[in-house]
Amino acid sequence: MKDARPNILLLLTDQQRVDTISALGSKFGVETPNIDALVREGVTFTDCHCTAPICSPSRSTLMTGRYPTEAGMPGNLYAPAPPLDPSNVGIGKLMRAAGYETAYHGKWHLGGSIQAHGFDTAEECSHDETTRQLASRFWRDRDWIEHERPFFHVVSFLDPHDLYFYDPSERVEGFQRPWQNLDRPADSYPATAASKRVDWPEERWGAYHQFYAERVAKVDRDIGILLDELRCSGFFSNTWIIFAADHGDMAGEQNIPFKGAFMYEGVTRVPLVIVPPRGRFLGDVSRKVKEVGLRGAQLNGQCSLIDIVPTILSLAGQPTEPEMSGTSLLPWIMGERADSAHEIVFAEWHNPRVFMARRRDWKYVRYEDGGEELFSLLDDSHESVNRSNEPTAASIKAELSAALDNHIAQLERNAVRLY
Repeated sequence: MKDARPNILLLLTDQQRVDTISALGSKFGVETPNIDALVREGVTFTDCHCTAPICSPSRSTLMTGRYPTEAGMPGNLYAPAPPLDPSNVGIGKLMRAAGYETAYHGKWHLGGSIQAHGFDTAEECSHDETTRQLASRFWRDRDWIEHERPFFHVVSFLDPHDLYFYDPSERVEGFQRPWQNLDRPADSYPATAASKRVDWPEERWGAYHQFYAERVAKVDRDIGILLDELRCSGFFSNTWIIFAADHGDMAGEQNIPFKGAFMYEGVTRVPLVIVPPRGRFLGDVSRKVKEVGLRGAQLNGQCSLIDIVPTILSLAGQPTEPEMSGTSLLPWIMGERADSAHEIVFAEWHNPRVFMARRRDWKYVRYEDGGEELFSLLDDSHESVNRSNEPTAASIKAELSAALDNHIAQLERNAVRLY
């Protein structure tokens, strides 16, 4: 008897802001027709946040369903974290144990052997065209073949991370950044964040934005070709697609480029789109799966990348592991809930230590050097006014600070010891 469970494709990009996607209000003047198609057909979580605004730690969450400190990957690979320990109960092992064929192609950035983390087929690659071809070949090799097992497949693109190779000598005349926090007083920044601010002319920021937009457009084209291969391999009609990015980019907000030891929305807020299987093509498919009848929707409840692994497990009909802090988003996907998956989401940075506790209306950030930030997100979504020292905000600061203390204590109890 054929397994009627759906295939699941986790599609990742690197360092991509939510507002690079034209369907979600791009501020970069770039068209993203292929990601837009996912937004139209899927359920988009518009207020999703990473657990760490840096590659390896965030990716450890995507593979383990645990916070970076808990997974033993608080900092980037070898800076200072060792390879991700295969003793983690990760999504590859869980899906393979559940009877899925598991595959991983593309950027890994967690060290060691991908196969040791439960992937039957795996190839690490930071060349996006090759990643696309490897993934396509995996599907094409299954084309027209009777497969009793569904697949769980991670395809991980590098771009738009290649932003780092923009030419700082280039200029775009007449450019003006779209951000509203460029006049924030310098003395309102904690020292760690203040050290990352730069004094570049607008024309240089224009070159930065232009190059970033080009990298976004490139990865969108790669995604379009990839999804065309998925369709023509006969799997579009029986595959859930989860699209996300590991973290964002500052792009000149707060006069800061790239990413770093801070927790501004530009780096913590990430795209998350989940698209159900739909029988919309005439080609044969080897396994029929039940359609769920969902329409495209955008949900503004708060969630986190810590929820990705539990969601994948739910789609496969599997329970969430007890050591995982996330929750399955399936009730929200199915329209059964419309609130936030988490009242508070948390994020961390390793060195120097920085922590975030964020509600939908307030964000509190604590820095190792003693600095603090508190933003009222409902009336200051651009984080222009640091209210951490305002007496009128003392109670909300105390509430979020206490929640953060409890979260850090939990991390310490569950942490994989590195030293």
